[in-house]
Amino acid sequence: MTMPEKIESADKVGSVSVHRYEQIVAELRKIVEAQTRGQFTIGDYALEIEPMRQYGARERGEELFTVKASLFRLAEDIGLSYYSVRTPRWTASRWPAEHR
Repeated sequence: MTMPEKIESADKVGSVSVHRYEQIVAELRKIVEAQTRGQFTIGDYALEIEPMRQYGARERGEELFTVKASLFRLAEDIGLSYYSVRTPRWTASRWPAEHR
């Protein structure tokens, strides 16, 4: 008996009924969608604060903060790690809003 046949014949997925499993999947899909939207929102705002530019490039007035320092400050102020801001910023810079 293959795994899908076993699930079908037992009418369960793990410890829950197939019906309950489908409810859980539907709810988790909503959560994953919201998380994805949230990640792009974080990335878009981080891009507004620190637009992408060529490595080593500086604009006038940048003496006070480096890109890393700005993103680190943002991350601390919103309760996330630096990488939780840096990664969505990079991703948002590569995915145009109309393709998300």
